[in-house]
Amino acid sequence: MDRKRKLVIICLVIIFIGVSSAYYFSGTNKTTYNNRQVIGTVSLPAPQLTGNLSVEAAIENRRSVRHYSNESVTLDNVSQILWSAQGITNTQYQLRATPSAGQVYPLEVYVIAGPNVTGLKEGVYQYEPSNNTLEMFMNGDLRGDLSTIADGQPWVKQAPLDILITGNNQKMMDKYPDKDLSIRFVDLEAGHAGENIYLQAESLGLVTVSLGSFDSNQLSQKFELPSNETPLYIFPIGHPQ
Repeated sequence: MDRKRKLVIICLVIIFIGVSSAYYFSGTNKTTYNNRQVIGTVSLPAPQLTGNLSVEAAIENRRSVRHYSNESVTLDNVSQILWSAQGITNTQYQLRATPSAGQVYPLEVYVIAGPNVTGLKEGVYQYEPSNNTLEMFMNGDLRGDLSTIADGQPWVKQAPLDILITGNNQKMMDKYPDKDLSIRFVDLEAGHAGENIYLQAESLGLVTVSLGSFDSNQLSQKFELPSNETPLYIFPIGHPQ
Protein backbone atom coordinates (compact mmCIF):
# COMPACT_ATOMS: atom_id res chain seq x y z
CA MET A 1 0.00 0.00 0.00
CA ASP A 2 1.52 3.33 -1.03
CA ARG A 3 2.11 6.21 1.38
CA LYS A 4 -0.69 8.37 -0.02
CA ARG A 5 -3.32 5.65 0.41
CA LYS A 6 -2.17 5.02 4.00
CA LEU A 7 -2.54 8.70 4.83
CA VAL A 8 -6.08 8.77 3.40
CA ILE A 9 -7.10 5.73 5.45
CA ILE A 10 -5.60 7.21 8.64
CA CYS A 11 -7.48 10.49 8.07
CA LEU A 12 -10.77 8.67 7.53
CA VAL A 13 -10.27 6.66 10.74
CA ILE A 14 -9.55 9.83 12.73
CA ILE A 15 -12.67 11.53 11.32
CA PHE A 16 -14.81 8.50 12.16
CA ILE A 17 -13.52 8.38 15.73
CA GLY A 18 -14.10 12.11 16.18
CA VAL A 19 -17.66 12.02 14.88
CA SER A 20 -18.51 8.92 16.94
CA SER A 21 -17.09 10.50 20.10
CA ALA A 22 -19.01 13.73 19.54
CA TYR A 23 -22.24 11.79 19.12
CA TYR A 24 -21.65 9.69 22.22
CA PHE A 25 -20.59 12.48 24.56
CA SER A 26 -23.26 14.89 23.32
CA GLY A 27 -25.78 12.89 25.34
CA THR A 28 -27.88 11.96 22.32
CA ASN A 29 -28.01 8.30 23.34
CA LYS A 30 -27.55 8.87 27.07
CA THR A 31 -29.92 6.71 29.10
CA THR A 32 -28.44 6.96 32.59
CA TYR A 33 -30.62 7.84 35.56
CA ASN A 34 -29.81 9.78 38.69
CA ASN A 35 -29.43 7.59 41.77
CA ARG A 36 -32.24 9.20 43.72
CA GLN A 37 -32.93 7.91 47.20
CA VAL A 38 -36.53 6.96 47.91
CA ILE A 39 -37.33 8.27 51.39
CA GLY A 40 -40.92 7.08 51.60
CA THR A 41 -43.62 5.17 49.73
CA VAL A 42 -47.34 5.91 49.75
CA SER A 43 -49.88 3.32 48.62
CA LEU A 44 -52.68 5.04 46.72
CA PRO A 45 -56.38 4.19 46.94
CA ALA A 46 -57.71 2.10 44.08
CA PRO A 47 -59.18 4.22 41.26
CA GLN A 48 -62.94 4.47 40.91
CA LEU A 49 -64.27 3.34 37.54
CA THR A 50 -67.63 5.11 37.79
CA GLY A 51 -68.36 8.76 38.48
CA ASN A 52 -71.17 11.28 38.75
CA LEU A 53 -70.33 13.20 35.58
CA SER A 54 -70.58 11.97 32.00
CA VAL A 55 -67.68 12.27 29.59
CA GLU A 56 -69.78 14.63 27.50
CA ALA A 57 -70.48 16.93 30.44
CA ALA A 58 -66.81 16.92 31.47
CA ILE A 59 -65.81 17.94 27.94
CA GLU A 60 -68.40 20.71 27.85
CA ASN A 61 -67.52 22.11 31.28
CA ARG A 62 -63.72 21.79 31.13
CA ARG A 63 -61.91 25.10 31.49
CA SER A 64 -58.38 26.28 32.27
CA VAL A 65 -58.52 27.79 35.77
CA ARG A 66 -55.63 29.59 37.44
CA HIS A 67 -57.03 30.48 40.87
CA TYR A 68 -57.62 28.00 43.69
CA SER A 69 -59.14 27.97 47.15
CA ASN A 70 -57.44 26.74 50.33
CA GLU A 71 -59.63 23.63 50.43
CA SER A 72 -57.58 20.46 50.73
CA VAL A 73 -57.28 17.90 47.95
CA THR A 74 -57.71 14.32 49.16
CA LEU A 75 -55.45 11.36 48.52
CA ASP A 76 -58.39 9.75 46.68
CA ASN A 77 -58.41 12.74 44.33
CA VAL A 78 -54.66 12.51 43.77
CA SER A 79 -54.88 8.79 43.04
CA GLN A 80 -57.71 9.27 40.57
CA ILE A 81 -55.89 12.02 38.67
CA LEU A 82 -52.64 10.06 38.48
CA TRP A 83 -54.54 6.99 37.28
CA SER A 84 -56.20 9.05 34.55
CA ALA A 85 -52.78 10.24 33.36
CA GLN A 86 -50.77 7.00 33.40
CA GLY A 87 -52.62 4.39 35.44
CA ILE A 88 -52.80 0.71 34.51
CA THR A 89 -56.11 -0.16 32.86
CA ASN A 90 -55.26 -3.69 31.72
CA THR A 91 -53.11 -5.75 34.07
CA GLN A 92 -52.60 -8.65 31.64
CA TYR A 93 -50.85 -6.49 29.04
CA GLN A 94 -49.93 -3.56 31.34
CA LEU A 95 -51.88 -1.12 29.19
CA ARG A 96 -52.35 2.40 30.51
CA ALA A 97 -55.04 5.07 30.58
CA THR A 98 -53.48 7.02 27.70
CA PRO A 99 -52.52 5.62 24.28
CA SER A 100 -48.82 5.27 23.54
CA ALA A 101 -47.08 4.70 20.21
CA GLY A 102 -45.81 1.12 20.22
CA GLN A 103 -46.88 0.77 23.88
CA VAL A 104 -43.57 2.37 24.86
CA TYR A 105 -45.01 4.61 27.62
CA PRO A 106 -42.18 7.17 27.76
CA LEU A 107 -43.89 9.51 30.24
CA GLU A 108 -43.13 9.92 33.93
CA VAL A 109 -45.50 11.68 36.33
CA TYR A 110 -44.49 13.55 39.48
CA VAL A 111 -46.43 15.19 42.32
CA ILE A 112 -45.21 18.32 44.08
CA ALA A 113 -47.37 18.46 47.21
CA GLY A 114 -47.95 21.31 49.62
CA PRO A 115 -49.56 21.16 53.08
CA ASN A 116 -53.16 21.01 51.80
CA VAL A 117 -53.08 17.46 50.42
CA THR A 118 -54.75 15.06 52.82
CA GLY A 119 -52.68 11.92 53.35
CA LEU A 120 -49.47 13.25 51.78
CA LYS A 121 -46.52 14.93 53.43
CA GLU A 122 -45.12 18.02 51.77
CA GLY A 123 -42.61 16.89 49.20
CA VAL A 124 -41.90 15.59 45.71
CA TYR A 125 -43.08 12.17 44.60
CA GLN A 126 -42.82 9.99 41.51
CA TYR A 127 -45.85 7.98 40.43
CA GLU A 128 -45.30 4.25 39.95
CA PRO A 129 -48.18 2.94 37.79
CA SER A 130 -47.28 -0.74 38.13
CA ASN A 131 -48.29 -0.86 41.79
CA ASN A 132 -50.22 2.42 42.11
CA THR A 133 -47.85 4.04 44.58
CA LEU A 134 -46.03 7.32 45.08
CA GLU A 135 -42.31 7.27 45.85
CA MET A 136 -41.14 10.29 47.81
CA PHE A 137 -37.61 11.49 47.05
CA MET A 138 -37.60 15.12 48.23
CA ASN A 139 -38.90 16.61 51.49
CA GLY A 140 -40.62 19.93 51.97
CA ASP A 141 -42.98 22.27 50.18
CA LEU A 142 -41.26 23.11 46.88
CA ARG A 143 -44.23 24.69 45.11
CA GLY A 144 -42.62 28.11 45.50
CA ASP A 145 -39.43 26.90 43.83
CA LEU A 146 -41.49 25.40 41.00
CA SER A 147 -43.41 28.68 40.64
CA THR A 148 -40.17 30.63 40.33
CA ILE A 149 -38.85 28.22 37.70
CA ALA A 150 -42.19 28.52 35.86
CA ASP A 151 -41.59 32.21 35.15
CA GLY A 152 -43.09 33.25 38.48
CA GLN A 153 -46.61 32.04 37.69
CA PRO A 154 -48.32 32.42 41.12
CA TRP A 155 -50.96 29.72 40.61
CA VAL A 156 -48.22 27.07 40.66
CA LYS A 157 -47.58 27.98 44.31
CA GLN A 158 -51.23 28.66 45.14
CA ALA A 159 -52.57 25.23 44.12
CA PRO A 160 -52.44 22.50 46.80
CA LEU A 161 -50.38 20.34 44.44
CA ASP A 162 -48.77 20.38 41.02
CA ILE A 163 -48.48 17.52 38.58
CA LEU A 164 -45.27 17.44 36.52
CA ILE A 165 -45.07 15.32 33.37
CA THR A 166 -41.75 14.47 31.74
CA GLY A 167 -40.93 12.55 28.58
CA ASN A 168 -38.10 10.15 27.77
CA ASN A 169 -37.39 10.72 24.08
CA GLN A 170 -34.59 8.14 24.01
CA LYS A 171 -36.94 5.43 25.26
CA MET A 172 -39.18 6.11 22.26
CA MET A 173 -36.18 6.29 19.91
CA ASP A 174 -35.12 2.83 21.02
CA LYS A 175 -38.24 1.59 19.23
CA TYR A 176 -38.53 4.27 16.52
CA PRO A 177 -35.01 5.47 15.52
CA ASP A 178 -36.36 8.47 13.61
CA LYS A 179 -35.68 11.24 16.16
CA ASP A 180 -38.27 13.71 14.89
CA LEU A 181 -40.94 11.01 14.78
CA SER A 182 -40.11 9.80 18.29
CA ILE A 183 -40.21 13.29 19.79
CA ARG A 184 -43.58 13.83 18.08
CA PHE A 185 -44.91 10.60 19.58
CA VAL A 186 -43.77 11.61 23.09
CA ASP A 187 -45.29 15.09 22.79
CA LEU A 188 -48.57 13.66 21.50
CA GLU A 189 -48.72 11.23 24.40
CA ALA A 190 -48.21 14.07 26.88
CA GLY A 191 -51.18 15.80 25.25
CA HIS A 192 -53.31 12.67 25.70
CA ALA A 193 -52.36 12.50 29.39
CA GLY A 194 -52.99 16.21 29.83
CA GLU A 195 -56.52 16.06 28.49
CA ASN A 196 -57.26 13.09 30.74
CA ILE A 197 -56.08 15.16 33.72
CA TYR A 198 -58.38 18.00 32.69
CA LEU A 199 -61.43 15.75 32.33
CA GLN A 200 -60.75 13.77 35.50
CA ALA A 201 -60.31 16.98 37.49
CA GLU A 202 -63.62 18.27 36.13
CA SER A 203 -65.33 15.03 37.11
CA LEU A 204 -63.99 15.36 40.68
CA GLY A 205 -65.06 18.99 41.06
CA LEU A 206 -61.46 20.17 40.79
CA VAL A 207 -59.84 22.56 38.33
CA THR A 208 -56.47 22.82 36.61
CA VAL A 209 -54.51 24.50 33.84
CA SER A 210 -51.81 23.12 31.56
CA LEU A 211 -48.54 25.06 31.71
CA GLY A 212 -45.57 24.81 29.39
CA SER A 213 -43.67 27.98 30.29
CA PHE A 214 -40.71 27.11 32.52
CA ASP A 215 -36.93 26.80 32.50
CA SER A 216 -36.33 23.14 31.70
CA ASN A 217 -32.72 23.07 32.89
CA GLN A 218 -33.49 24.71 36.23
CA LEU A 219 -36.48 22.42 36.73
CA SER A 220 -34.44 19.30 36.01
CA GLN A 221 -31.67 20.36 38.38
CA LYS A 222 -33.90 21.49 41.24
CA PHE A 223 -36.11 18.42 41.16
CA GLU A 224 -33.32 15.92 40.48
CA LEU A 225 -34.83 14.64 37.25
CA PRO A 226 -33.00 11.87 35.39
CA SER A 227 -30.80 13.17 32.58
CA ASN A 228 -32.88 11.44 29.91
CA GLU A 229 -36.18 13.01 30.93
CA THR A 230 -37.46 16.27 29.43
CA PRO A 231 -40.03 18.33 31.39
CA LEU A 232 -43.14 18.82 29.27
CA TYR A 233 -46.09 19.95 31.40
CA ILE A 234 -47.04 21.39 34.78
CA PHE A 235 -50.64 21.04 36.01
CA PRO A 236 -51.59 22.93 39.20
CA ILE A 237 -54.55 21.09 40.79
CA GLY A 238 -57.07 22.45 43.28
CA HIS A 239 -60.63 23.47 44.10
CA PRO A 240 -62.00 26.54 42.32
CA GLN A 241 -61.77 29.78 44.23
